[in-house]
Formats: sequence, C-alpha cells, structure tokens
Amino acid sequence: MIIDAHAHLGPSTAFRVVDTGVQALLSVMDALGIDLAISMHTAGIAECFEEAYQASEAAYAQSGGRLPYALVYHPLYVEDSLGWIMKGLERPGCVGIKIHPGQHQVYPEDARYERVWHLAAERNLPIITHSWAVSDYNPTQKFATPEHFEYYVARFSQVNLILGHAGGRYEGHLAAARLAQRYPNVYLDLSGDVYSFGFIEWLVAQVGAERILFGTDVNWIDPRTHLGRILDAEITLEEKRLILGENARRLFGLREGIP
Repeated sequence: MIIDAHAHLGPSTAFRVVDTGVQALLSVMDALGIDLAISMHTAGIAECFEEAYQASEAAYAQSGGRLPYALVYHPLYVEDSLGWIMKGLERPGCVGIKIHPGQHQVYPEDARYERVWHLAAERNLPIITHSWAVSDYNPTQKFATPEHFEYYVARFSQVNLILGHAGGRYEGHLAAARLAQRYPNVYLDLSGDVYSFGFIEWLVAQVGAERILFGTDVNWIDPRTHLGRILDAEITLEEKRLILGENARRLFGLREGIP
C-alpha cells in the first residue's frame, strides 16, 4: 500500500500547474500505483477555510475515499479555522490538522497554537507542518525551522507532529533529525524540492524508517521524483514498505484499501 502523506489540491500563486483538479491528481496516482493521498487544499493556507472544507469534502467523495484530507489551523484566525476543522471532524475524510508557520508568520511556540495542540491530543490527530531552513531568498522560512516546534512537542507527547519536507534544506534536515532523535512523537516527510544523493539512507540511519513518510507535494512537484528515490534507496524492503505507506496508514488511522 502506497500513501502520499503530503499532497495538495487547488491553485497556487507560487507554482505553475496545468491542472489542479481532482481527476488530474487521481490519474497521476493511478499511473504510479499510489493508493491514497492526504490532501491539504491551498485555499485553507490562504485563509479561505470554508472553501477548503467544501473542496476537500468534494474531493474525498469524488475519489471514492482515496483523498482523505487535513484542514488548516491559522493562529491569526483561531475561531474561524477551528470551526471548520471541527466541522470536518464530523466527517470520515478529515484525518489530520495542517499548520504553516512560514506562510502565516507566527512562530510555532507561540501561545496562539495552544488550542490546536489540545484539540489534536483530544481527537488523537496528527499535526502536519511546513518546516524549512533559514533562507536568504525567502525570509519567512525563519518561522518554520525545526527547533521552534520543540516547545509543544515536549508538552504534548501524545500528539504526533509530522515535519513536512523534513526541514527543507541541509541545515533544516540536521535540525529535524535532531528533534526526532529527542522526541519519539516527531515524524519526517520527504516532500519538497531537495534531492540529495544518499539522503534517504542518511535519514533512515538517523531516525529509523518507522518515522519517515513518503510525501511529494503533488500537484506542485512531480511525484515520480520522490517515489523513484525511495524505491532506489539502499535500504531494506521492509524499510521501504514502512516509508511508502505503513507509517502513514498507522498515523492517520487508515485501513487497508479505501477508507
């Protein structure tokens, strides 16, 4: 079973994508043998919480359950974003919560994130976050460097945090691995645009295959690049099985086949 733990639906001003629709994503998944993908609609990141909920629900239905989703919590719009997350949690398709400190420019240890961590603990939901390294060309990445997540990770040991992009760049990868070594509730996904030789093997040696997730950033990035580097990595077949789907199945509470 292959599960893409980091996928997107909807248009983006940062990426040029020919077709951002559900059928286009399903066609790519079919071609590559990807069974399920956790979608995070771009509308939610851009404060359009109702649109993100409606589009995510429609995609889940249209896909026959192959596109379960995470809804975005926004620390500057606490009540509005939480209200739509709560509505989503009444439906079977909502399986996680997404945060994006870089986009929202609020540091992850800020008190305004407290309520979402409590909710994740109460509902046994994973939190998926954007994470990256300090960047000269994109200064807002300073809000999402891995060390900033330690405050809530330490306080809420029952909540699993998935560091999207595994820290994003070299220094971020090092920091993400250090955080995961200290806290067993920290997971790393492989989405993003970094393709370093030996990275998969190094990350498995640092944190263990049981805490690494296959993720792609589709529809922004071609998922063949990420699938190929896992299949080609010099790790065991069991480690590939964990990374490609078993870890995500467990974290998001998905069962074999269509949920």
